[in-house]
Amino acid sequence: MRTTPVLAGISVYSILSALALAALAPSSASAADVKRRGGQVEGTFGASLCIPGKGDCKSADDVSGKTGPSFGMGFLIGFRPIKYLLIGGAYNLGFFNPDYKDGAADVYKSAYQNSVFGVVRAIIPIWRVDIGLELAPGWSRQTFKVREGLASAFLGDKVYSQGFALKTAPVVDIFITRQFFVGAKVDFIFNFHKQVCSASGSTSGCTTADDNKQASVHQTLVGVHLGGTF
Repeated sequence: MRTTPVLAGISVYSILSALALAALAPSSASAADVKRRGGQVEGTFGASLCIPGKGDCKSADDVSGKTGPSFGMGFLIGFRPIKYLLIGGAYNLGFFNPDYKDGAADVYKSAYQNSVFGVVRAIIPIWRVDIGLELAPGWSRQTFKVREGLASAFLGDKVYSQGFALKTAPVVDIFITRQFFVGAKVDFIFNFHKQVCSASGSTSGCTTADDNKQASVHQTLVGVHLGGTF
């Protein structure tokens, strides 16, 4: 069964509601006990969604179809010099479900995007809740793997673009214990790629534009966010 944005949103909301009730229950750890300085590690697990860019999420040149949602995840390790600021590095991996046909033949068998970022996040701490907004410049590669057959004869084994990417991400976390938190996060990743490439076997080639191109589509990762401080 495919994960839709609506179902993903409902799932995240349900989890956060349960966590909020747990956080409001009597606990031996008060708000003053929460550790908000030092090292911090995080993970996000949920859905990867397409954002229209140079290409639409429901078309691709001369073929018909759509770039559907799939699984996505992200990891971050960073440092909080003060409770209002996080500085770190992040890695994101998000898959797409490409469903495109050229006549009766499927064109792509899989699609995914790898991204790495330097992250700066501003944080508003309220009781045991952290409300954050991050801005992260970095690099990404978006890859569409081609099915064997007529399409691969023209496109090769895979087509991909790579280059500069910019991520912005709102995040809300609730500290369940002194150092462990759970919440929700949405990563909006915008791709501005100079290189558009294709590969077949051990051979690959790229073309470079004089000015930045956007990749065919951008990406959103939405999911449950969990981590801890140390």
